[in-house]
Parts: sequence; structure tokens; C-alpha cells
Amino acid sequence: MKIVETARELSDLSRSMRQSGQKIALVPTMGALHGGHRSLIHVAQQHAEFVIVSIFVNRLQFNIEEDFATYPVTLEDDIAICRSSGVSALYMPSSESMYPESFATSVEVSGLTARFEGASRPGHFSGVTTVVTKLVTASAPDIAIFGQKDFQQFAVLRKLMTDLDIPVDMVMAPTIREEDGLALSSRNVRLNKDSRRRAVSISQGLFHSLSLFQSGVRDTHELVEPVRQICSDEIKNIDYIAIVDAQTLEDVSEAHAGDVLLFAGTLDGIRLIDNIIFCA
Repeated sequence: MKIVETARELSDLSRSMRQSGQKIALVPTMGALHGGHRSLIHVAQQHAEFVIVSIFVNRLQFNIEEDFATYPVTLEDDIAICRSSGVSALYMPSSESMYPESFATSVEVSGLTARFEGASRPGHFSGVTTVVTKLVTASAPDIAIFGQKDFQQFAVLRKLMTDLDIPVDMVMAPTIREEDGLALSSRNVRLNKDSRRRAVSISQGLFHSLSLFQSGVRDTHELVEPVRQICSDEIKNIDYIAIVDAQTLEDVSEAHAGDVLLFAGTLDGIRLIDNIIFCA
């Protein structure tokens, strides 16, 4: 596995791999890697011969300084995970190289970013779209892999690639969960034992709603309220629960296969998000 630290070095490496006939996949991460990231790498390897993983804790997408300061950093473990997973190259740029003092550019997607995480975390998506544009520009991948857990992020980035004619195929890998259903997240390490127990109510609510949908329920209210009832006893600060169209992220009054049930809430100061895609 080759470790690179500058955009120019990554660009040169990517160009060399493409000239040798290899397909390139990019897996952008902020580190603190876990089983969910391993699954993204595995999906990438199914699509491309040369897999690049990036690790960069992107300050621009944190709207609360404390969240940035407390984000887990486990670089030695992350490097070991990438090596053992068969990653081809690991891109680890510094903050100074990504955002020098003269940096004055941002990339924004309107519409899809106005609600949900965009409304709750001002500036978050501008940070995401800016850094992903830089990562894609440097690595020039054929494919980029993102997790379903951050569904709104995937929708926003898919729109970014389409609108700017960036020739990257977007692939969404399914959410990986603990045995009890909790979606894997780098933030989970900040949950104490009691918070961890209560957090499971999120997936319990989502999958109960899915079972209702599969039994024939289609009314949005009848699918959302049971989630709220299951979660509200354990999570007092629920930000949103909504069923939306997967492309537009607009609310739907009647759910159909392919629509997405989104959840976000804060548990003991830790923001947790999850979702399910309705299927028959």
C-alpha cells in the first residue's frame, strides 16, 4: 500500500494507474475506521482494481467547533485496517495542504442541502461538497463509494457530480450494523454504556416502520409516528423523522418502494443519524 500526502502526488499516481489500464475507485473517509468502512473498501474492490482511501478530518463540515475537536483520531489503527483490507493507496493530506491560508473557494449544491442535516448544521454540506470536489479532482476516480447511512450526503454528492459533469460513477454501499441493529458510526465510541443501549431504539423504530410498510401500510403519518413513539422514550432530542423521495428529498404523503425514512437525533450530546430504504 502506498501512502501519499499531496494532491499532486495522488494525481500522478492515479494517472499512472489509469495509463496501465486499471480502473480506480475512491473511498473518502474522515478516519476512525470501522467495519462500515471495511465494507466500503470491499465494495470498491468489486468495482475497480486500484482502490484509494482518503483520510482527512474536514474542518469545514463541522458547524460546531467542539465536534471537530472531539472527533476521534486513530491514524495508526486506520493505516493497519487499510493495509489488511488490501487498499492500493492511502491519501492522507494535511490541513495546510488542503486549505492553505490563500484558500478562498467553496462548492455548494442548493436545494437538496436546505433541509434535514443542512438546516440543522449550517455550512456542513458546503464543507462536504468542497472537500469531495478536491478529493475527486486529485484522484480522478472512475467510481466513488459512499455509505447509505449518510443518505442525504450521497444525494447531494450525486447531484454535484451530475451538475458539474464530473465523470465519476457514484455507488452507495448499504449501512453496516451491530448485531443489535445500531448503525456503525465513528461517533459511537463516544456513547457511554447507557447511551449505547438507548441508541438501539433508532434502528428498532426504523425497522418497525419497514415491517409496517411491507405489511401494506403506505400512509406517511402511520409509518412515521411509530418510529417517534419507539424512540422518544430513549432519545429526548429528536431533530427529524421524515419519509422522502430518494432523488429530490421532498416529503411524500404516501410511501412507495425506494422512498427513504430519515432519522436524526441527539443523545447525550452526540448526534446520531440513520435511515432505511423502503422495499417490498
